[in-house]
Amino acid sequence: DPKLVSPQGAGDMLTQPFMLSFWILVCVGVVGLPHSALRCFGYRDSKALHRGILIGTVVSALLMFGMHLAGALGRAILPGMDSPDKIMPSLMMEVLPPWLAGVFLAAPMAAIMSTIDSQLIQASATLVKDLYLNYLNPQQEKLEVRIPRLSLLCTLILGTLVLLAALQPPEMIIWLNLLAFGGLQAVFLWPLVLGLYWSRANGPGALASMVSGIVSYGVLSQWEIKLAGLHAIVPSLALALVIFVVVSLLTAAPEREVRALFE
Repeated sequence: DPKLVSPQGAGDMLTQPFMLSFWILVCVGVVGLPHSALRCFGYRDSKALHRGILIGTVVSALLMFGMHLAGALGRAILPGMDSPDKIMPSLMMEVLPPWLAGVFLAAPMAAIMSTIDSQLIQASATLVKDLYLNYLNPQQEKLEVRIPRLSLLCTLILGTLVLLAALQPPEMIIWLNLLAFGGLQAVFLWPLVLGLYWSRANGPGALASMVSGIVSYGVLSQWEIKLAGLHAIVPSLALALVIFVVVSLLTAAPEREVRALFE
């Protein structure tokens, strides 16, 4: 099927506005992913940042072209594949020597495990250290005993929920991945960007933006509403931005010490 290597995909499943939305979802909006933002704070200096941009562009291009073409052209080698998610491991075992196939299969598994455990730790730390300590237990009594237990309990609960969700996977795992990307961006993009670069940004504006972003994204995604044919992330981020600016301007400005950081 020649459409497999066309931008629209097989059966013209991707419209032009929907594809253009991915410039936001997998490019600009990635700035708002917490685990990506933390890594951006770790650059040694400006020179290292510029070198990382060049190297990252080349590596990402090779990965994207290689993965997409392998998925499309692999159907010629392995026709009748019942699930798109099986094409990569099946193709590795078909065309590579056994030892090399093992290396290629182990690498993404290691990356997946590393990402999952870091996100579990981050989610647990957010619940325990950011929410529990600041709002539910301000007296901070017996923290040396309580925090490790709460962290372990949160990690166990979150891991169990993820395991239960994995028992009924979607038709293509990429849709679940993109759904999570969009949800994180709808919540964190504007608080992160405007919080760093706009001196008038404040807490109420950030909170209103986070709530409006995730609610609108959830509604549009759940009912598959495509405004003007766009992916749900575009109108959600637009609404979150407007809400952030309006609420920040209508509420009290940050304290003088905070504004001084932008001078």
